[in-house]
Amino acid sequence: MKQAQKIKILALILIGAFFISCDFTPRLHKKILGAQEYIRLQQYRKAISQYELILKDNPPKEIKVKIYYQLGELYSINLGENKKAIEYYREIKKFTDSPLWLVKSEERIGEISFTYLKDYKLSEKSYKLLVDFTPRLEKFDFYQFRLAQNFLRANEYERAYQEFLKIQSSSNHKYYVESYYQLGLLNFQKKNWKEAVSDWKEYLKRETKKENLVQTKFLMANAYETMEELKKAYNLYYSILGEYPNTEVLQNRLNSIFHRRVSRKR
Repeated sequence: MKQAQKIKILALILIGAFFISCDFTPRLHKKILGAQEYIRLQQYRKAISQYELILKDNPPKEIKVKIYYQLGELYSINLGENKKAIEYYREIKKFTDSPLWLVKSEERIGEISFTYLKDYKLSEKSYKLLVDFTPRLEKFDFYQFRLAQNFLRANEYERAYQEFLKIQSSSNHKYYVESYYQLGLLNFQKKNWKEAVSDWKEYLKRETKKENLVQTKFLMANAYETMEELKKAYNLYYSILGEYPNTEVLQNRLNSIFHRRVSRKR
């Protein structure tokens, strides 16, 4: 069994451990153990059918909440049926006002809609709820950053810009440094090449990870090339030769700029 698959199964079994704290009847306990056994055997459709049978028996709300979450995980993680998964995460809100479950389910809806469905209207709703949650949640910085990213992906540039500025207002924000890179992307997408370069220069002053530095320099060189500042573009491309992962692409950019500069001199 592949390591990734083992992790998925373990995660679902651990989620199933939530049931342990509940007060079961012997019959209900047996059915839940049966569903968990199907998960262990990777028979996910059978596990789903078993959980659906339990729901038909109208178990206590606490059990329903945990089953709906488990069903959401099965559909999303193991079956890739993300729209179906969201239906189950939404059901949780009907049966509990527990902050733990409300936050967990909203996180999953946000992640699925943002990463897999590319439904940025839906993910915006989730991340706005998480950002506005009282008291402030432990992962507030991530939710705020993801909301800003969400606006950027949706081409809502002004809203994204304002959200990234909020992040930059605090140097202690977990995504303070990353926000400069994202603002560069925002301006790059808007074809504001000079502003993009300016943002990325600020990012390079703060970032330390080599792969991030290399990728940013490549994008900066691209912006310079677009602005016809060919010498700056060439020098920047050349500076990451041997470090940029796609050597062929980089070499093509260098050759193209070289020939363009030669043509200018003729």
